[in-house]
Amino acid sequence: MTDLDIYELLDKEQVLSESFEVEFKSAKGGLPGSLWESYSAFANSEGGSIILGITEDDNEFKLDGLSKEQVLKYQRLCWDQVNNKNKISINLLSNEDVKILESENGQYFLAILVPAAEYKSKPVHVGPDARTGTFKRNHTGDYKCSSEEVRQMIADSLPQKPDSRILDNFTLDDLDKTTISQFRQIFGSAKPGHPYLSEDDKGLLEKIGGWKKDRRTKKEGLTIAGLLMFGKHQSIIDALSDYHLDYQEITDPTLRWSDRIFPDGTWEANIFQFYRRVWPKISSSLPKPFQLQEGQRKDEDQLHEAIREALVNSLIHADYSIAGGVVIKKYQDYFLLSNPGNLLITIDQYYKGGISVPRNTSIQTMFILLGYGEKAGSGSTRILSTWEGQHWRKPYIQVINNPARVELYLRMESLLPPKSLNVLAELFGEQIKNMQGDGLIALTTAEIEGSITNIRLQQLINAHSSEISKMLKILCAHNYLIPFGKGRGTSYKLNKELKKVSIGDIKNTLANSMDTSGSNMDTSGNNMDTSGNNMDTSGNNMDTSRNNMETKTVESSKKRMKKSELNNKILSVCFGEYKTLSEISILINRDSKYLKNDIIPDMLKSNRLERLYPSNPNHPNQAYKAIDTYEN
Repeated sequence: MTDLDIYELLDKEQVLSESFEVEFKSAKGGLPGSLWESYSAFANSEGGSIILGITEDDNEFKLDGLSKEQVLKYQRLCWDQVNNKNKISINLLSNEDVKILESENGQYFLAILVPAAEYKSKPVHVGPDARTGTFKRNHTGDYKCSSEEVRQMIADSLPQKPDSRILDNFTLDDLDKTTISQFRQIFGSAKPGHPYLSEDDKGLLEKIGGWKKDRRTKKEGLTIAGLLMFGKHQSIIDALSDYHLDYQEITDPTLRWSDRIFPDGTWEANIFQFYRRVWPKISSSLPKPFQLQEGQRKDEDQLHEAIREALVNSLIHADYSIAGGVVIKKYQDYFLLSNPGNLLITIDQYYKGGISVPRNTSIQTMFILLGYGEKAGSGSTRILSTWEGQHWRKPYIQVINNPARVELYLRMESLLPPKSLNVLAELFGEQIKNMQGDGLIALTTAEIEGSITNIRLQQLINAHSSEISKMLKILCAHNYLIPFGKGRGTSYKLNKELKKVSIGDIKNTLANSMDTSGSNMDTSGNNMDTSGNNMDTSGNNMDTSRNNMETKTVESSKKRMKKSELNNKILSVCFGEYKTLSEISILINRDSKYLKNDIIPDMLKSNRLERLYPSNPNHPNQAYKAIDTYEN
């Protein structure tokens, strides 16, 4: 969270709310003891901000603030305690992470910006005992981790990867010779003449991490990776009792599945054989490209490569010691890939790409030798860029706690699919399609996924959580959504009892409120272009209220107007109160980019308009008011 984000919270009491990444505490009676529980929870989750000086009263938050003496005292105490191992296990804070803030009315607040800890530093715990002092964050706040969750974090933090451990009392007889032979064939096709191929089975396993010699203890034997990749199913179960692999095709929602691959006793259900059976099922349902590469037809394109990357990632990142197993589900228009274990990077790092922290490095090496999988952290980037290129809904990754599990949803549908728009039109009338922008994305997502949350919308649109909260409240106020739960745990579902109402008021309300959301709604066109061609990212033409996206079309009903007349209209709507660029655009029925680049600058220069934030022209909440000398 940036300084600007924090000041927005302090300046806008009407949208003040906690979230997955924000925690408020009063601190009127002293530095709260629960501060370090929240510190632990944020560090063990995705990071977040703790702000002292805000009181909760009957599910509402009040900016009571602190005195200057208090905030300075708490800042010193914070540094003393975060460096005390008996208070908290590790100090993750830098000087910039503990900030004293002053609001416009002279109130002081202390903001502690807690970064997510690396997996090597987890669990971050309160007090000396990790078993009793480890916390995580979920949608309802901080919770104490179970002993199993703590064990998993400790196991993930160890330098030795779980799949490199040598198994006691397991031999080459526990491996399936057919699997090893098939692996050699594919390996030889992918990398002809590779020196590993000249080794016998034991030598090959040793080269790729399936067999290991411990230099210190002189112990040698089959590794977890070797058993998982090449083992007989019963031998794998003997070593890892919770091991399970499952693939399901679900074409009819009334049936559990129409096709399934799982350990049914008819095949040796190791990881390699699972992949060999599942990938042809998946790839056969994808569109076949016609591409020539070196004179040969190529039957796979970026989409095939991206989905295969996701499948391999599920297998190499899984924690096979946890119940639940790897489950791959193929629906008519999306895939769900689910594997046990914590995500070893943050969700934000996953979306940014460039970081690869596999749980099972030897299994990863084995897939890379076959030509599958990436080691440079480009896997998520490939998946995300492929989905963006298809103009589909952004892949959604979700981390589930206790037991730890990672789910990746790959939906092959647009952000505004016609089917969903038709459902909304049936509920609210055809005019709902004219809403456009983030509000319509929220409604279509709620229709497709059954419900929507603030966190889910953050992954679909470029808007801050506080702005999304405001938008969701407006949609609820106009009875399009119904909230379930309170505070940060709130989810929203479509109000299916509301029938065909006018959306004129909500169009204006949403447009006004979302001017600073990072993805403004341009209501000037009748249809939303989801191809991405209408998105101006040049920097010069970009609306400075964050990376705003607006279509280039304007309503055909606009009348031509002289510049002087246009100036007078702007002065009229801005008389006596500040108006945002988006509000002005809607009120006078003119394209906001045209106003921003060609009209507003001249009116500022000629002292006919003034800025709400004159020292910061690019302030995300920038608005304009007519100079007092203008008379309406």
